[in-house]
Amino acid sequence: MVEHVLKGYVDGWSDPSAFAMRYRIGHSSGTTEARFAGTGEYRLSSTMTAGHRPLVFTGRVAVRDVRELALTALRAGLWRAGGDTTPGGVDAEALIQVTAGPETFTVTVWTGDAALVRPFDAVQQRILRLVHRLTAGAVLEVGK
Repeated sequence: MVEHVLKGYVDGWSDPSAFAMRYRIGHSSGTTEARFAGTGEYRLSSTMTAGHRPLVFTGRVAVRDVRELALTALRAGLWRAGGDTTPGGVDAEALIQVTAGPETFTVTVWTGDAALVRPFDAVQQRILRLVHRLTAGAVLEVGK
């Protein structure tokens, strides 16, 4: 079902105002959250910064940036990630959510495995490139 939602947004036949992608990763060093709406609005927050000072960023990106995130998730087969990882120690979860109207699809992996689960990491790295660009490098999250 998430594949259908992503394709609808990428191909332009679903309502962009009802679409969003959310990313969250937390670990002992800090937490990073990002939400990108299908219309381009975004909200980023992180304590993965110099001195672990909490920072929040809001604004608007080009819709093509959000479409690129969705296209990356579609090509990577994001829906095939998650559920296959094993927690280690005090591992926290990393997640990517895709929302379309009233439906939300969540893919969750253990933070320690986020970079190892290829479909998840492909989307995570695309999101983090956008986060780094939007925060001019103030957010130091690397997704591990």
